[in-house]
Amino acid sequence: PEEEEKPKDSLEVEADRLRQWAQSLMAQLSQPNPSTSGLNPSGTKEAERLTTEIAELKADLAAQGLTEHEQDKEERVLMKWVRLAELKQWDHRDKKHDNKEALQHKGIQGEVQQLRAKIEEHKHRLRDELGFTQKEVKQDSVMSELDERFSTLCRMGGA
Repeated sequence: PEEEEKPKDSLEVEADRLRQWAQSLMAQLSQPNPSTSGLNPSGTKEAERLTTEIAELKADLAAQGLTEHEQDKEERVLMKWVRLAELKQWDHRDKKHDNKEALQHKGIQGEVQQLRAKIEEHKHRLRDELGFTQKEVKQDSVMSELDERFSTLCRMGGA
C-alpha cells in the first residue's frame, strides 16, 4: 500500500507545482492596470465592476492580516486581474495595437509552452502510474483546472 501512495503523493505535489507555475505566468501577463479607456460600454462596466470587486476583496484580505503582496497572490484577486487584463487585450486588438506588448510577452510564451509540455507529461504519469483512462484524466478536477489555466494563458497572449 505504501508504494501505491508514493506515486499519487508525488503526482499531487507535481500538480501543485504546475498550478503555482500557471498562476505565476498569469500574474506576469495580467499587469494590473484598471484603465478602462477605449473599451466598449459593456467592457467598461465589467472592468469597473471587477476593479470594485478587487478593492473589496483586498480590503477583506487586509482585515485578515494579509500583506498587499499576499493579497495580490490570492487566487480570487488574481483571477479578477486576469479577466481585467483579458478585457484590455481585446481593446488592444481592436485598436490594432503595435507589437510592443507582444515583444514583452515573447519571453513568457516559451514558459507557457514549457508549462503545456509539463501538463501533458503529468497526464501521461496519471495514465501510466495510476492507471487512469483518457476519460478519467479529462474528468480529473486537477487536470481540468490546469487545462483551464493554460487556456486562459493562451487567450491572454502567452502562446
